[in-house]
Amino acid sequence: MQELVFSDHTGEHPILVTDENTLRSLRFGTDEQQSCIDLRTPWALQLAYTRWMMTALLLHPSPEKFLLIGLGGGAIAHFLLHHHPEARIDVVEKEERVIRLARGYFKLPVRERFNIIHQDALSFLQTTHTAAYQIAFVDIFTPGAMATPLFLADFHHAVLSRLTPDGVLAINLWSGDKHLYHQVSQAVRAASGGRQLRLQVKKRNNAILLVFPGEIPKKQIKKAQANCRMYQQRYHLDFSIYLKQLRRSHRLSRLMNLLG
Repeated sequence: MQELVFSDHTGEHPILVTDENTLRSLRFGTDEQQSCIDLRTPWALQLAYTRWMMTALLLHPSPEKFLLIGLGGGAIAHFLLHHHPEARIDVVEKEERVIRLARGYFKLPVRERFNIIHQDALSFLQTTHTAAYQIAFVDIFTPGAMATPLFLADFHHAVLSRLTPDGVLAINLWSGDKHLYHQVSQAVRAASGGRQLRLQVKKRNNAILLVFPGEIPKKQIKKAQANCRMYQQRYHLDFSIYLKQLRRSHRLSRLMNLLG
């Protein structure tokens, strides 16, 4: 049974924090969970789409700098802090209340090299110049909808411009509305020149786009397949399923390029 722990309003939408046993969830006034952590092991990813997003880690196995756009309850930040404690992690979040909740209710720690920037994502990308990141994660939603920047090619281009040439961008999208999903996918394609792979999360409407500033890393995909068991032991995620989808997406991508 769910217990309401906290409620507030950003001015644009409600914010609710609920507990169910040891699971703590963040919602923006709908049934959909924006974030979920287990208070006993906050670094263990609870939502399926967050686990699928971690496929990006296989395509750049020694990242030193991460960019996260969208904080929520900090589930992905917890995961990265646990598995990459020496890395620099920059998180951009426009809602000050969400930042306070992540600190106060979702056990997000204060650490050196872990920075939460209270700023609109597009403004941050356009005005702040920082060292290049190897991996970026984008997970920005309003209640029941994908956030406006996701529809802008300029936004995706700006994120890609912050990556190293061999970097990778992972974007969480909602494919339940085919028309809106197509609009966002086209914006990503325009920004990346089509250098993207799609992972449809099983039994969910989440689709993860892996996007690249350079060529799709064919060799790294093969290496990830060869080292799949090692990565599964390291991160405690079922990468074999994700890689199977990634290889299928890669074959489709090559076919699309051949067809022009």
